[in-house]
Amino acid sequence: MKKKFNVLIPGLLLPLILLGQKPLRKAEVLEDYQMLKDILTQGHPSLYEYTSQTEWERLFTEFEQEKLKTIQNDTDVYRSIAELTDHVRDGHLIVMRPLLDPIPHLFPLLLKIIDGKLYTDTDDFGFPIGSEILSIDGIGGTELRKRFMKYAPSDGYNTTKKDRQVEREFGILHFYEFGAKPSYQIVGKTPSGEVITKIVESQSFESIGKRFGQRNSYVGRPSLGKKEPFLYFVDSLQTAVLTINTFGLHQERFQSIQKELFKEIKKRKSEHLVIDLRQNEGGYPENANYTFRHIAKEPFMQPVSQHVVISQLPHQENSQEVINGISYASFFEKYFQNAEKEDNEWVMYAPKKEATLTPAKKGFEGQVYVLIGGQTFSAGATFALNCKNQGIPLIGEETGGGYAVHTGGYPVIYELPNSKVKVLISFVKVKKYVKDGTVKKGTGVVPDVEIQPTVQDLIESRDVPLDYVWQQIGNK
Repeated sequence: MKKKFNVLIPGLLLPLILLGQKPLRKAEVLEDYQMLKDILTQGHPSLYEYTSQTEWERLFTEFEQEKLKTIQNDTDVYRSIAELTDHVRDGHLIVMRPLLDPIPHLFPLLLKIIDGKLYTDTDDFGFPIGSEILSIDGIGGTELRKRFMKYAPSDGYNTTKKDRQVEREFGILHFYEFGAKPSYQIVGKTPSGEVITKIVESQSFESIGKRFGQRNSYVGRPSLGKKEPFLYFVDSLQTAVLTINTFGLHQERFQSIQKELFKEIKKRKSEHLVIDLRQNEGGYPENANYTFRHIAKEPFMQPVSQHVVISQLPHQENSQEVINGISYASFFEKYFQNAEKEDNEWVMYAPKKEATLTPAKKGFEGQVYVLIGGQTFSAGATFALNCKNQGIPLIGEETGGGYAVHTGGYPVIYELPNSKVKVLISFVKVKKYVKDGTVKKGTGVVPDVEIQPTVQDLIESRDVPLDYVWQQIGNK
């Protein structure tokens, strides 16, 4: 089978959609749940990758006998199915938030998660930067983190992606877990060790958003939020820094930009190249491969195989196919109709005789360092895996995207008929080429140099992984 395909894989949660709570009858909730169960059990290619069929049967029974009794509106549906689908351990399986109108006021502190604890990321509301939040309304900070993690999908057993999402979305997640509140009783411990208790009023969504860029953990990142690749130079160290926040740009546009950036790197005669993927949400694998060709030391291959378990979409009448101009039926016919049938799935293997992708003829020949983190996902994580396979050093924290396998490709949005909650699900399981087969199942791509920021780093707004690279280059 010589055909290959790559599909845009959304890497982050879709934009926040807010509008009203909708009351639901028990029969309506049951109908929504049954449709979701059908889609998962009939179509998800990795449903039993991390959670056994026996365990799923227990989870479904528990949901039907206990959880359904507690669901009264669309917000309850969102919260309960987010908890259920978290057991799939698929970072591409996204339960989209229901609409709210009006947008409620929210918990206002901006937080950073370090070693599983919550710390203030701005100097606001009487809590200095780096204060540990011990409790909110009597619930401990570590317990809140644990409860909110179900809203943040991630590949396998990874928690770095979950932490990065929870800290970014803490206010809205607190609302979905506990409802709107006029104020919060917050107990915190300042960096000097003083324990303080304050009543803090909720704030508007807009006012919280305006303070978002003031996070101490974001200072020094001029490329934050940029969709196009961003390049700057540190001439004193003969180093170029290339930040790529997404591989999701139109392929022709992205590759044209990258071509010019690598020309500029060569023109400046940079001896070192830092590629920052810490905010990279994924996107087109073609764009990731195109970029990697410019630093590759040898030919490379991704993926090894791709798998589907259905020839037709379940509940197609409730689906919205988001790949323009390609229905699932035509997608299956083109790529999997003649693929090998193994057990209950169709498998498309990479051609065995293919020389794989080759390094660019005029690629970068100096030392490369790649920064990764919990938000490095999907195609971004695959780029990091290619680096790992070829010995290009990775610095930072474990990627949110899976190491050896992930589910992505052909994403479809389903709308549950009564709650109108939407679920984004992908129908292709991807197995990747890895050189080290001993890596524990369910992890992301682990850095060669793992660097976790400390509370003092947060207070001083230090970019510790980048500082490490500067130190390495300076010592050469």
